[in-house]
Amino acid sequence: MKFTALQSNFAKSLNQVGRVVGTRTTLPVLGNILISAKKGKIRLSATDLEVAITSQATGKVEEDGELTVPARMLSDFITNNRDESINFETKNTTLHLKSEHFEANINGISAEEFPSIPSLPKELFCDIAKDDFSDAIKKVLIAPANDETRPVLAGVYFQFKDKILTLAATDSYRLAEKKIELGESVEEKKIIVPARTMNEVLRLISSENVPKIAISSTENQISFKIGETEVVSRLIEGAYPNYSQIIPTSSKIKVIADSAELVSAVKMSALFAKNSANNIRVETVKDSLIIKTIASETGDSTSKINCEISGGNIKVAFNARYLLDVLQVLSDSKVILEFNDDASAGVVRSEKDKEYTYIVMPLKIDE
Repeated sequence: MKFTALQSNFAKSLNQVGRVVGTRTTLPVLGNILISAKKGKIRLSATDLEVAITSQATGKVEEDGELTVPARMLSDFITNNRDESINFETKNTTLHLKSEHFEANINGISAEEFPSIPSLPKELFCDIAKDDFSDAIKKVLIAPANDETRPVLAGVYFQFKDKILTLAATDSYRLAEKKIELGESVEEKKIIVPARTMNEVLRLISSENVPKIAISSTENQISFKIGETEVVSRLIEGAYPNYSQIIPTSSKIKVIADSAELVSAVKMSALFAKNSANNIRVETVKDSLIIKTIASETGDSTSKINCEISGGNIKVAFNARYLLDVLQVLSDSKVILEFNDDASAGVVRSEKDKEYTYIVMPLKIDE
């Protein structure tokens, strides 16, 4: 293998794939990045056997070939090299790198030992506007479970139906759902994608200037094509909970508040609620929303903001972090809170985004 690539371009591709390199593995090759030069194209690939990322770098290929080299060593050399271009050449299982001011040899492992990265057929294929998809991921990724005791809850639920893609996530204490309108009808399908995969997809989307994201899926894998980068991930097996039954169909009390003011109020009370499991009280009084801490050993805090209230008053307790998580992903100047009673789930909605719903379960108030 022999090729020349621009340092900046190769470094970008290296950064795209490097996050999924296995750091704790009994297979040394999983700590490597596969460099492949074939048919005039240079590709970098990395995998931890659950998620694989492949990115294409531009350059001039003189001789085809492939080799895996330790990700950390390669990244350190490329990142610290400020020369404009770098020459790459393999000699058996050693990668020789040379630029204007630097030269190095990195011992690698044969590409034959690297796990094969599947190329998914377009069994299910659709294009989604990048901005729409990015916004949806941000709004649902706040809700998946962090532990693996219930694997399906550690993922993001995808439902393709007609011209709508519904994304949802829940950890049993809160639920986030976002709907995206697709350009055309697609095959109906329900799948669960690991939350970690979606975090990587979101990271890559933010670094690529592309108009659309292409998605394809098989029975147990999914692929996201983002410009010249592709993410392939396993799917989570199992049936997702029928969460729609916990979404209130109506509400008695509606509160419209200024988003920035509500964030400040919740943050202030959260400062004093750290020793009481982040529990805070939300209370409506006339045309004001009162946010206060509950039984804090360190002291207490009360915040008051003006808002529009209809349907009566409410006194309910929530986990402050669960409220902050959703308030910080909403971009609207106004936020809508809906309640029925202190024992029922509260609903947070965006004033402008009618396709987004966030449900948070209340906590018991000890008077």
